Amino acid sequence: MEHVHLPGTRGRPRKRCRHIVADKGYDSDTLRRYCDQHRMKPIIAQRKMKRKPSPGAPRGFDKPRYRERNIIERCFGWIKELRRVCTRYDKLASSFKAMVCLACIDRCLRANFSDRT
Repeated sequence: MEHVHLPGTRGRPRKRCRHIVADKGYDSDTLRRYCDQHRMKPIIAQRKMKRKPSPGAPRGFDKPRYRERNIIERCFGWIKELRRVCTRYDKLASSFKAMVCLACIDRCLRANFSDRT
């Protein structure tokens, strides 16, 4: 996560996010320590079989905020309805980006101007 460039406006860097929302696949002690160091609250469901919670670290879980993650998951599902985007037939990143934009436009038009969504 340190390698992610956060462009700012007018020369100032953007602030880091206050929350990280992820599924159980990202439940690791290193990610949670990283969040603690950078004052971010991890909203990550704990794995049941992998490990026990670390002693001394309260692991509150914000279920309503975690459920908002479903919106992003559905958005990716809608975009991947186009086989060309899902399998990435495009060789160039610019062509792939254009197809993702077309998939978003298609989804918006279907949602707003069709009687069936």
